[in-house]
Amino acid sequence: MRVIVLLFLIHILSLLLFAQGTRELEITNIPIDELQLTGFTLRSEKAVSIKAVGGGEKVENEEYRSFMADPNNMFAFAWILNAKSRELVWRMSLNNTRSDKKSSFIRVFDDKIKIPAGEYEVYYSARIPDYTFFDDGFFSFGKLFNKLFKNKEWYEENREDWYIRIQNVDEVIDRETILKFHKALRNQAAVALTDLHDSEFRQEGFNLTKTGTFSVYALGESYRGETFDYGWIVNASTSEKIWETMPEKAEYAGGAQKNSLWRENITLPPGSYWVYFVMDDSHSPDAWNANPPYDALFYGITLTGIAGKFDPKSIEPLLKQKVQPIVEMIRLGDDEFLQEGFKLSAPMQIRIYAIGEGRKGEMFDYGWIVDLETNEKIWEMTYNRTRSAGGADKNRLVDEVITLAAGSYMVYFVTDDSHSFDNWNQAPPYNPVNWGITIYPADPKFNKDNIQKLQEDALAENIIAQIIRVSEGRIYQERFELKRDTEIRVYAIGEGDWDEMYDYGWIESADRGNKEWEMIYEKTRWAGGAKKNRKIDQIVHLPAGKYILFYNTDDSHSFNDWNADPPDDPYHYGITVYSVESD
Repeated sequence: MRVIVLLFLIHILSLLLFAQGTRELEITNIPIDELQLTGFTLRSEKAVSIKAVGGGEKVENEEYRSFMADPNNMFAFAWILNAKSRELVWRMSLNNTRSDKKSSFIRVFDDKIKIPAGEYEVYYSARIPDYTFFDDGFFSFGKLFNKLFKNKEWYEENREDWYIRIQNVDEVIDRETILKFHKALRNQAAVALTDLHDSEFRQEGFNLTKTGTFSVYALGESYRGETFDYGWIVNASTSEKIWETMPEKAEYAGGAQKNSLWRENITLPPGSYWVYFVMDDSHSPDAWNANPPYDALFYGITLTGIAGKFDPKSIEPLLKQKVQPIVEMIRLGDDEFLQEGFKLSAPMQIRIYAIGEGRKGEMFDYGWIVDLETNEKIWEMTYNRTRSAGGADKNRLVDEVITLAAGSYMVYFVTDDSHSFDNWNQAPPYNPVNWGITIYPADPKFNKDNIQKLQEDALAENIIAQIIRVSEGRIYQERFELKRDTEIRVYAIGEGDWDEMYDYGWIESADRGNKEWEMIYEKTRWAGGAKKNRKIDQIVHLPAGKYILFYNTDDSHSFNDWNADPPDDPYHYGITVYSVESD
C-alpha cells in the first residue's frame, strides 16, 4: 500500500510540473558556492532557445592531472538533466560557448537545442576556480598579478552577467516542486542514502521475501583506483559483499574529475541486506570543494526496485540487531599494543571490522590474526585491504568475512605515536569509537558454545617448556626433562641484524652443560614487522635427559616495549619447545 501511495504521489507531482504558466525560465543573481535549481516541462519534442553566460578558462583541462579539475574548465556554468532518467541533456562547456570582449573569462552560449517531451531540471553552479594561477597548463604570472593586486576577485568580476534563460518551454517548475519530486523518488526506493554530510556514515537495511531486480544508482568520490565517498551492499546474514562502488567501474559524473557515478541493475534472492555509504571530511552537498556532479542532490546511493521485476510487497525494513563480539579492542590511543585470544571448537565464518591509520600503501595503526597452533599470521590489515573510513584520507577501514578452522587464535592491534582515539591530528573517521579491531560471528545462527575466550593454559596442549613475552636486559631459564629420545619443535622469535642475534634462545644439557641447540642468525628468517625481527621454527632431535631452556635479551626492543614494528607473532616473542606428535 505504501508503494502504491508513493507512485500516486509521483504521478501527482508530475502533473504539478504543468501547473505554472510562464514560457520562459530564468536563473539570475548567481551566488558563489550555492547550487541553483529550477526546471521545465515539454509536452512534445521541440527546439528550445538557451542563452547562458558563465565563466571559464581558455582551454579544457583534459590533460590536467588534479582530481579537483573539471575537464571542461568552467567555474560558472549551467546544465540540464532529464528528471526521470537522471541523464545529462546539455551543459555549458568551452567547446559550445564563445568568449566575450568584455572579459577573457566570460563564456556565452546562445543557441537552440532540440529536446524530447518530458520533465527537466536546470542547474547552475558557480564557485572559486581551482586553477587560479594556470594558463594552458602552465603557471601564469599574469593571473597571479591579477589575483594579488586587482581590487575585485577576477573570477567573479563579471558575476552580475552570469545567468541562464531558456525560452519556448511549456511550463516552468520551481525548486520546491522539484525537491518534492526528489523526495518521492527516495520514498519509492528500497533504500536511499542521500542528503549526506562530511564525515558521515549511513546504514540502512531491508528484508526481501521474493527475488527482485533493483537499479543501483550511486554518486561518490573516487580517483585513480581509490574511493573516498563510497557505498556497498552486503548480505546481512553472511556479511558477504554483494555490490560496491569499485573505482574501475565508475563513470565520470560531471564537474570535478573525482566525481564518480555507478549505475547498475542487480538481482537479489530472498534474504536480508544492508546498504552502506561513507563520506570523507570534504566535498559533499553541504560544501563542494570542487565543481559538483551533475546530479548533485542524489549524491550517495539509491536502490530502487525495477517495475515488473520486483514485487513491492516483498520488502520491509531491516532492524539492527546487537551481536556480541568475539574480540573487541577499540577506542585505542597512541602507542598501544593489545592482544586477545579465542578458541573455536568448530569451523566458523567471522566478520573482521577494523579502523586504523594508513597512507600510500603502508599501515601505521593496524591489526592481524595469528594461528596459535602453527604460529603463522593468517590475516592482516594491509593497506590494499582497506578503504576510506571517512574523515581524513589516512583513516582506513576494513570490513570483511573470513572462515577459520577449529583452533586457537590470537588477535593483535598496534598503534603508533599519533592520530588515535580522542587524540586526532586530522579529522577523525566517521565511527571514531571503533578505532581498533572488532571480530564478530558472521553467521547470526552461530553456536555460542563453539567459542571461548582463550586462557593462557589453553594456548597449546603440547608445550614442553616456554619462555615468552620477555622483557629487556634479562637472561631467562626454564628446566625440562625428556624421558626418552625425542623429536622436539623449537619455535623462537628474537632480534637480530648483520649476522648477529641480540635477543635469542638456546638449549643446554643440565647434566653436561653442553649447548645442544642455539638460535643463530643464519638459520632464522624474517618474523614480520621490522626487518630485525627474526624467527626460527625447527625440528630438533634430543636424547633422553634433563635440559635447561635459556633466553637472553638486550636493553631494547622487547615484548610491549618495541622500538620498531613488532613481529607478526609478538605473543611468542621468546622461545617455546613443543612435543612433536608421532604418527
